[in-house]
Amino acid sequence: MKRSIFNFQFSIFKREEGFTFIELLIFMGIFSILMLAMFQLLIAIFDVQLESQGTSAVSRDGRYILNRLTYDIKNATTVTNPGLGSQGQSLSLKEGVTTYTYELTNGNLTLTNSTTGTTDQLNSINTSVSNLNFLTLSDISTQNKTVTVSFTINSKVLRREGINTESFNITMGTR
Repeated sequence: MKRSIFNFQFSIFKREEGFTFIELLIFMGIFSILMLAMFQLLIAIFDVQLESQGTSAVSRDGRYILNRLTYDIKNATTVTNPGLGSQGQSLSLKEGVTTYTYELTNGNLTLTNSTTGTTDQLNSINTSVSNLNFLTLSDISTQNKTVTVSFTINSKVLRREGINTESFNITMGTR
């Protein structure tokens, strides 16, 4: 009789190893819900990143192009193309012996320097330029010319809401 009580005590303290099927199902359910929430959060982070990249590329390229145009037009001695009172899709400025030509080539705004013979792309690879238009005006009493520039920059970064587009307009004069 003592021996059976003693064996009964050991059987109470004996531990079973492993998980039950119900415990595994509960774990898998909670794990699945957490993974789904993390996946949705990851997708939201990628969407915000793409939107940020597109917006910053358009803004950065727009500022750079406007600053470059402003500098070159203010330092130009002559505006040769488009002619006085005309509109065009290219702009030629003469500064001393150098002629700078801005034009749209395959969705890229390019700047050609006649002295060095180089052509540089002014927008980044993440954007394209469209609707480029130059309008040259002049004051009859002076040699100064005013140039109105308008263009649109489109982001090439694809996102759910579509591409980011911004239009730019500026009017500048030669000195």
